[in-house]
Order: sequence, then C-alpha cells, then structure tokens
Amino acid sequence: MPYQQRWMADDSKIKVWSKARRIGASWIEACCSVLAAASAAKGRSTIYLGYNREMTRGFIKDCEFWVRSFNILSSDIHEQIVENEDKDILSYEIRFPNGETIKALSGKPNNIRSRQARVIIDEAAFCENLSELLKAAIALLMWGGSVAIISTHNGIDNPFNQLIEKIKKGELDYSLHITTLDDALSDGLYQRICLVQGKQWTTSIQEQWRVQLYKDYGISAAEELDCKPFDPIAGRVFNRTWFEVIDIAPSGGVTVRFFDLAATAADMKKDAFYTAGVKMKKVDSIYYVLDMVAEQLSPAQADNLIVATAQQDSKNVRVRWELEGGSAGKRDEQHLKLLLPGFDSRAVRPLGDKLMRSKGYANEALRGNVKLVRGEWNDRYLNSLHAFDGTSKPLVNDITDASTGAFAELCRPPVLSPPQAKSYRTW
Repeated sequence: MPYQQRWMADDSKIKVWSKARRIGASWIEACCSVLAAASAAKGRSTIYLGYNREMTRGFIKDCEFWVRSFNILSSDIHEQIVENEDKDILSYEIRFPNGETIKALSGKPNNIRSRQARVIIDEAAFCENLSELLKAAIALLMWGGSVAIISTHNGIDNPFNQLIEKIKKGELDYSLHITTLDDALSDGLYQRICLVQGKQWTTSIQEQWRVQLYKDYGISAAEELDCKPFDPIAGRVFNRTWFEVIDIAPSGGVTVRFFDLAATAADMKKDAFYTAGVKMKKVDSIYYVLDMVAEQLSPAQADNLIVATAQQDSKNVRVRWELEGGSAGKRDEQHLKLLLPGFDSRAVRPLGDKLMRSKGYANEALRGNVKLVRGEWNDRYLNSLHAFDGTSKPLVNDITDASTGAFAELCRPPVLSPPQAKSYRTW
C-alpha cells in the first residue's frame, strides 16, 4: 500500500515510524529485510529487536513468507540461545546463500554493538531502556547499515515520543513517518483486509468497521489508532485542554439536553449530588456543548428546573434522562413526560458503568472533536470532567453522566417510524 511503499523507498540512515496498530509496518519491514539480505551485489544482514518472544517469532515467519514469495533460496529457521550479560535471549535466524542473515532477538542484547547490520527496533515505545538500545544501534552506522525505529505510542513521557518531538523540532536529522488509522484507510487498508478475507468492501461497510474499532479501543484509541501519546498530566479520563472554546456553534444538526436526575436539597447535605443537564448538538462529526446547568435541588425543584430549561431550549431540542432501574424508574419517566407535553422526551437506559460510558466521549474530545460554546459555565464544566475518575464525586459525576448521556444519544442511530399500514378495498 502507498504508506508501505513510502517507507520502503526511504533510504535514510535512521528512520522513525509512528504508526497505528496492525497496519502492516512489521510486515513490510520483513519484506525489506529479505530483499536486503538476498541482494547478490550488496547484501546486508538484519537484526530485528522486539520486546517479547511472540513478536520475534512472528517477524521471522513474515520473513519466511517473503522468502517463498520471491523464490529466494535460504535455510530453514534456526533457533538458538544468545548469551547476554543480564539474561540469555532466544534468537531466530534465517541464513542466505551469500552469507547474510536475518536474526530476530527477543530482548535487548548488549552485544549488538559488535555487529554490522540493518537494525529494526519494533514497538520501540515498549522496549526496556530504549535510550541505551538506540545508542547501541546507532553505533553500527559507523560501518554502514541503517536503523529503523517503529512503534505505536506508550505515553507522552516515553523515550519514543521524546525522540519524535526532537525530530519535529529539528534537533535530530532523522526521517519521520506518521501513519494513523485514517491515513492507512485512505491508502486502502480496509479494502486490502476485505480482499484477504473474501469480504465485500463498500465505503459504508468501512465506516461501520472504523466506528466499531474506535469503540473497541475506547480511551486508548487516540494512542493506538491516531498516533497521539497519552498525557499523564491529564485526569484519569479527561483533560480540560482537549476542549476548544468557540464563540458560536454552526447551525443544523441534532440537539439534545440530557439530565442526570440526582436530586438532594442543598441544605440537607453538604456533599449532595446535583441535578445536571448538558445541552449538546452534533454537526457532521463534531460535537458542540452548548450549555450546562447543575444545581442541588429537591425532587420537586428538580422537576421545575427540567421543565423551565426545556421550555427555554424549545421543542426542537430532545429531552433525555437516565432510566433508573425497577418500577420507580418507569414512574419517573411517565411523571416527567406528563410535565413535558409536546416535547420529544424519554428516559434512556445506560449501558455499562460510569467509567466505561465516558470513554467514547473522552476519545472524541482527545481527537479534537468536542467543542464548547463560550459561557460562564465553561470552567465549572471542564474542571468537573478533568476530575472525573469513576469514583463517587458530587457534581463531577453528575456533569460527566449528563455529558456522556447526551453524547450517547447523539451517537444513537435514528429510530425509524414503522411504515403505516395500507388499506385495500376488497372487490
């Protein structure tokens, strides 16, 4: 695929690839390794370094595939133990008739300093003591060879991300490739997956697959699929810096006000929970938080707040709230619907715990797809999300629950009205 071709064509001495999961980076490096080792004119051996045994074994199997594909003579895979100062390391090796080899090592061998070869450091962000490993690998450049550093991210403070930041600032003259999932999809990744699996490909099917993949990864999606390292300075789930504040939201789209119905009068308990309502709309793929209310109220006062807020929003705004379990939840739903005649209003049953429900919303915020309309409520809202960690916290949980409820409602596919029955005259 094009992004793999660009990597193959890059003959830089040191090149770095920040990439999404499972896009075929190691696969194409196996191809490069076989071609380099088998070259009759100028063969070059390869040392592959992974952080576990499964990776090294998988890389050698990929090399074996390319050997067969190119119809190149080689020996079978040799398995041996490499002696190391800290601990012995399992090694896999393919030997070629010209004397070159591809050797895959599961660990950080100190003795690579004495070798001359191409070096691949795979999933570098997860390798132990990456800085020392890079020193050993780069030392080989004095005698020729090259260093390829490939990885997904593993935190903002990880040496891999620090290396990338230095390249971006021009402090290191290394070649940098960045391939997100969307980049790979644009280059035909899912079309290739469908071809290999014998499935039909359409843009609609691809988008469904993509959306499900982001849901599966949850809060980790930004790091695993978008090449954005996790920032530990952020809260456990949200970081207030992820949300851009804008003056006006665009017109159009669907708007919903979602209420978290926790209600306790303020004078009854200092740490009482809040009745919170978050108003949110979606235009194209962007979510806009338009307004937020949150007060400590008695149940009767909470009813008044919901009705007054809905009337202020207008009947064009859906009204939703969390459906509590049992018959009490059904009674509350009927009670509120009677208070909101003419409104599109109903209770929604939540799926999963608070932390799980927050991950989809947090992921969109991290990707820059959630924006706040400027208002006095902004700081209160952002501080609450930043402090959310899934534990019981008044105001923090109420605002977060209302936000994730509104987000989930906007993600929900539209409910189609059943077709009206047709009447036929019998002759």
